[in-house]
Amino acid sequence: MRNIWLIAHWEYWTRLRSKWFIISTLIIPLILIGFMFLPGLMMQDEGSHKVIAIVAETPELDAKCEALLHERYRLKDGSPKYQVISLKQAVVDSALMQARALLDSMVIDAFIHLPENVLDSNKVQYFARYLGNYRDQGEIQGVVNSVVMEERVKRAGLDQRIVRELTRRVRFEMVEISRGETRKYGNEFLTYLLPIIFVLMLYFAIVMSAQVLLRSVLEERTNRLVELLLSSVTPTQLMSGKIIGLGLLGLTQLGFYLVCGWTLSAYQNLAILPPNQTVFFLIYFILGYMFYASIFAAIGAVFSSEHDAQQAVSLFSIVSVLPIMLSSYVVTNPSSLLTSVMAHIPFMTPFLMIMLIGIETPPLWQFISTAALMIVAALAAMIIAGKIFRTAILMYGKRPTLAEIWQWLKA
Repeated sequence: MRNIWLIAHWEYWTRLRSKWFIISTLIIPLILIGFMFLPGLMMQDEGSHKVIAIVAETPELDAKCEALLHERYRLKDGSPKYQVISLKQAVVDSALMQARALLDSMVIDAFIHLPENVLDSNKVQYFARYLGNYRDQGEIQGVVNSVVMEERVKRAGLDQRIVRELTRRVRFEMVEISRGETRKYGNEFLTYLLPIIFVLMLYFAIVMSAQVLLRSVLEERTNRLVELLLSSVTPTQLMSGKIIGLGLLGLTQLGFYLVCGWTLSAYQNLAILPPNQTVFFLIYFILGYMFYASIFAAIGAVFSSEHDAQQAVSLFSIVSVLPIMLSSYVVTNPSSLLTSVMAHIPFMTPFLMIMLIGIETPPLWQFISTAALMIVAALAAMIIAGKIFRTAILMYGKRPTLAEIWQWLKA
């Protein structure tokens, strides 16, 4: 046991003092925080002046659109965001050709065509060089809808003030009820995003630690250092010490992420990391890391080339990324049968369970079944990896075949 802890101590402190480990540990929380808050900050940006043209076949609609755009949307300096050019010609096609020429010469950013039967056809054309600016399109579309609705109300002889009062939009207050009738006020953006942030934190901590283990084994094989090590310790002690040392390194990294999360929670006055979730973080990290580390250690022992090893690792990396790819479905359907089945697949269990915990507390049976499954899977992976590691660690010049590996496992 002493040899195992000596190897673990060496692996931990050597990697911990690496400048690239420090840089990556500091950068990843900044990236996650950026993903979390940068879109909101960008959406708060009111943009710049826009010039649009309106070709309206119905009298007065262009003037009403211009007035409402000026009223609703202004920049920080108080000036109107949209400058409107009204194109009125006897022939509509000539006005459209003039608008197209202004658009081509970049005098205007976009133009809209309000046909004469717009109140009946409910159809307006929007022309722009680039249709990716959905924010401007949404603002212009909202204004045109309001103007067309007011014109319909006017033609129907109804009181516009009463209609406006009756058609006010309802404001939703988001309240989440957890087991135990605890109410939590929030918004749908955080409810959707936070579980994904939790999974990304766990993914980086597990996969990066396992990747370091893989490169450590490959490096020692390439430098023939493993031969010197095995003269003093057994292959099982060497593999166990590496897994424990780099697991502690991953816990250190995960602990740093949690501290960042707690600090951010306190600063934003949000309860995004309750203590029970922190406990589950540690449980599923340890089990997920032992499972993936055993697989990566076996791969590092089998291959002598990092290029070949990375190709094999890519298969497992794709599987571990699946929970992130399926996050939209899991967040919107946390209690479905498919989600429960996927949560019991060992390659996906740690990530999906953390995601489900971030959404709502799963039932007790799901905690017990997934934790028991991961314990069995991690033990099986370590036993299999130990057999492969003991036999393949000193093999050079020949890559073992799948049949040979199978024979090792049966021996």
